[in-house]
Amino acid sequence: MSMQRSLLPICLAILLVLPIAFVSAEDEEQVTLSVWHSFAAESQEEATFIDAIAVFVQNNPHIEIEVTGIPFADIDRQYEIAAQAGQAPDIVRLSSDQLGKIGEIRVNGYPLLEDLRPHLTPNERSIFDEQALQSMRYGDALYGLPASQDCLSLLYNKAIFDAEGMDYPNENWTNNDLISAAENLTQGDVYGLAIPVKSAYWWFPFQTGFGGQLFDSNGQPTLDSNGSAEALEWYLSLEQEHEIVRTGTVGETMKSQFIQSQAAMIVDGPWNWATYEAGRLDVGQTLLPTIEETGLRASPLVLYKGWSISKESQEKISATALILHLSSSDVQKSFALETMTMPTSVETVLDSEVQADPVLSGFLAQAGVATPAPTTRAMSIVYGPLGTAIEQVHVGDSDAQTALNGANSEMVSLLSEQSTAEPFPLTPGYRTISLTVPVNSSAMSYEIYVDNLSHSTLLVGEFGSQSAGYDTCHANGIELLREGHSPVIPSAASNWTCDLTGMIPDTLHQIEVYIDTGGGMAPILHYWNYNATTSVADEIPPAPDTSPILFAIGSIVCSLIALLAFLRWKDAKEGKHRGKLAHAYIAPALIALAVLTFYPVIYGIWLSFTDANQTQLGDESWVGLENFVAVLTSAGFVRVTLFTLIWTITNVAAHVGLGLALALVLNNPHVRGRTAYRTALLLPWAIPSYISVLVWKGMLQPEGLVDSILGTEFEMLADPSGAKTLVILVNIWLGVPFMMMSLSGAIQALPQDMYEAAEVDGISTWNQFKHLTLPNLKSALIPLSLLGFIWTFNMFNVIYLMTDGGPNLRFGEPGETDILITYVYDVAFRDGAYGVAAAWSVVIFLMLVAFSWVYMKRTNATEASA
Repeated sequence: MSMQRSLLPICLAILLVLPIAFVSAEDEEQVTLSVWHSFAAESQEEATFIDAIAVFVQNNPHIEIEVTGIPFADIDRQYEIAAQAGQAPDIVRLSSDQLGKIGEIRVNGYPLLEDLRPHLTPNERSIFDEQALQSMRYGDALYGLPASQDCLSLLYNKAIFDAEGMDYPNENWTNNDLISAAENLTQGDVYGLAIPVKSAYWWFPFQTGFGGQLFDSNGQPTLDSNGSAEALEWYLSLEQEHEIVRTGTVGETMKSQFIQSQAAMIVDGPWNWATYEAGRLDVGQTLLPTIEETGLRASPLVLYKGWSISKESQEKISATALILHLSSSDVQKSFALETMTMPTSVETVLDSEVQADPVLSGFLAQAGVATPAPTTRAMSIVYGPLGTAIEQVHVGDSDAQTALNGANSEMVSLLSEQSTAEPFPLTPGYRTISLTVPVNSSAMSYEIYVDNLSHSTLLVGEFGSQSAGYDTCHANGIELLREGHSPVIPSAASNWTCDLTGMIPDTLHQIEVYIDTGGGMAPILHYWNYNATTSVADEIPPAPDTSPILFAIGSIVCSLIALLAFLRWKDAKEGKHRGKLAHAYIAPALIALAVLTFYPVIYGIWLSFTDANQTQLGDESWVGLENFVAVLTSAGFVRVTLFTLIWTITNVAAHVGLGLALALVLNNPHVRGRTAYRTALLLPWAIPSYISVLVWKGMLQPEGLVDSILGTEFEMLADPSGAKTLVILVNIWLGVPFMMMSLSGAIQALPQDMYEAAEVDGISTWNQFKHLTLPNLKSALIPLSLLGFIWTFNMFNVIYLMTDGGPNLRFGEPGETDILITYVYDVAFRDGAYGVAAAWSVVIFLMLVAFSWVYMKRTNATEASA
């Protein structure tokens, strides 16, 4: 056994080059891998990642890698959409708390992510901390390799403490010490603490410290467990009672406060450490405090981020080699030393350079007393109900215990409504070779080598501690227990069999077994030799079946062509020869309209009568009117519809009224500089709307431009009435220029002689407007107002970018600023209920059709435009 331990460093060294060795088998073919990462653009993390990619490409010149950066907050959602459409990248960087959602999604029965169990050898898995590796599993499937871990800790600005002559925070602090120090440091523009008090993620550590927990041992929600309400009350008191946190602090403003030395302490993770250092701050780090009331330390959630392979990837062997490289000890060490990223490799954690760094060792110490986030469906949806509960307590609509009771009930309800996918079976024989070896009575352990590279170890004994394994080993037909990653063979066994993983299909592998006898001059003996191969191919999901789509589109196009041909023949028969090519001219537009509009509408209508959801995509069943009943009886249907009408009518009235007023003013010949005014007023419409909306959101955030000018600390977007008012005002600002320019053109087209005659007759300006301008503008006003109504009714950008439908003050209902179209988005892409979302869309479509028909009938729109 001593020799076995001495071989461990050598084996680990061999593992570093193992991916390269595996890839060399396919170096005759050029391979292209697409990789999505979530590192911040132009950050040190991104630079370190690009360097790691460059090293891999240098060692594997036949592999070309296409890298795409996706914002961390969006990468899981964008990946889901891309994978469901058959456009997923080969490799994606995901967080462990989202695997519970992605792991349940199925397309035509296939999961979105590849189960890595057949792809990795036990030695390759053994480099990772066991908890980190388990965090990337959903059920039995291994959906990624953990490359880093994150958790919150307490950071502080040493200069502010030094200026006040106060001792730095340390691991012996209690929550009362934290408050006391923060109160002493809160002076003028400087606050003692920066923390986003309405974020559930930052509340989790204190919930644990006060004795609460998110889930019980069975994974059931316990958001309202003992101590949770006290934790929430204490957490919010930091802002509302002790006033040591600036009102309205959110994630981004929290960072800016600390960077600008406007906050003495901050609860944050290692991911922002480089930013603070770049701001020339002298920053310290220590553990989160102990809660004096319970004696328990605040325990943040540990989230793991790792590399996953798409199920639809055509190059899984090369992709496996790349994620092994990106998760290797060497790359993790580079990330640790250059970006303060906490490693998950056992070797890297114990590395002398890593341990010598006080920041890294401090964060690792915090992770050591933290709580690993469970990789469950419940974890992936807990943020929504908890966010609503915290908001209710923050605005005073509910007490902490009642709000958390509601959040827990909502969680239970959401979990009961979730459809569950069956575990996807592994393909027998894919990347595995079965090896059966007779037991040697002198062996203390067995070392397996494949192609001269260490593959795995089997121990001999009565039994080992039971832990989850990823390869299958039996002795005399009984599955072996494990000690760590090593199966343990009972002493009485006569033979053992293992399915060796990590094999390359259609490649002859040389498998050798050595035994450790534990004594003598040559304790390591060659015992067994076996040459074998596996020809089982990868099971790749079929490409999306486009035949029904092509058939539907083809049918629509052929029908249109036939209709146009018939109309052309009918015109010729009736002697209408002046427009011989009229039908040919309109054919391209009609065909494009059919493909881009008619087909999606018809498909959406069909989808609304099915039970389509994330786990049944491609395998829908007809459910009749069930989805429509769910829509019309949903708790928030009336409220979201009413606000949609208020939103639409208010905006359209303002667009038409202000647009018409400005058009009249700018068409007055006595106004100087009309061209300049028109240009300036056109800018809000000329600038892309998403940029304008994001600028407005930034100005209206706490500590934004508006607060800076007014000298206030308003949370304008957090108040329901304020948020509704602001999104309407911003949309009015965006929509008036278009209406102004359209009506200005219509006014300029009016005959001027009637105005000259009116002036001769002495008719007042108001009466000219009332009896001449308005009646003659009817042909322009009616279609413009109808078009404005339809556009505004479905205006997604402003609501989504400014408030994302929030604030959300009711469980399981639309947010206070949600309109129908934004709520449908949530139903489809957050809840994954595609059939219900399609039913909502059909209801919206029918509403608009009904309004348009009534509006045109009442206003005689056809006559006005004749």
